[in-house]
Amino acid sequence: MGQVALGFRSLLIKLTIFFVMAVLLAWALGGTLWPRAEIVDDELVVVGQRAWFWRLVAGGREINTMHWVLMQRDHGEEEKPFDGRRWYRVAPITVADDGIYYAGNASVASSAPWSIERVDADGVATSHPMPDRLAVERQLARIRAGFPIQDKQLIHALRPRVLDPPAPSTTADDE
Repeated sequence: MGQVALGFRSLLIKLTIFFVMAVLLAWALGGTLWPRAEIVDDELVVVGQRAWFWRLVAGGREINTMHWVLMQRDHGEEEKPFDGRRWYRVAPITVADDGIYYAGNASVASSAPWSIERVDADGVATSHPMPDRLAVERQLARIRAGFPIQDKQLIHALRPRVLDPPAPSTTADDE
C-alpha cells in the first residue's frame, strides 16, 4: 500500500509542476490557459450627455461566436449595455431628431428579419421591423436625409422600382 501512495504522490507532484510550467509559458507568450473574449469598441456617437457605440465580442467561452452589443455611457459614468440584446449583424448608428437610430439582426439565421430601433433623448426605444438589409440601408439613408421611416408594406411596394429602376426616357434633345 505504501508504494501505491508514493506513486500517487509522485504523480501529483509532476502534474502540479506541469500545470505551473504551462501557466508560466502561457503568461510569457502573452496569453492565458482559459479562453477570454476579444472585445473591440466601434466609434462613439455622442447625443447630448450620452455616448453610444457598438461593442464587438468574439470568442471566449463560446467558441466560434461573435456578436454585437449596443453600449451607452452617460457623462462621467461607466459604460453599460443599453438593453442587453445580442446582435449578430448591425448597421452604423445614425443620429437624427435628437435621438439615435440603430439597426440589426438579433438572430444567428441569415434569413431572420432586421429591425431599426429609435432611442429618443429619454431613452425610450421604438422598433421598426424591416424585411432585409437593403431596406435597412435605404431607411437609414432616408433618416440621414431628414425623411421618415417607411413601413414594411410601402417598402415591399417600392422594391421593384429600387431593384430595377425604369430607364430614363430619351427626348429629341438627347439625340
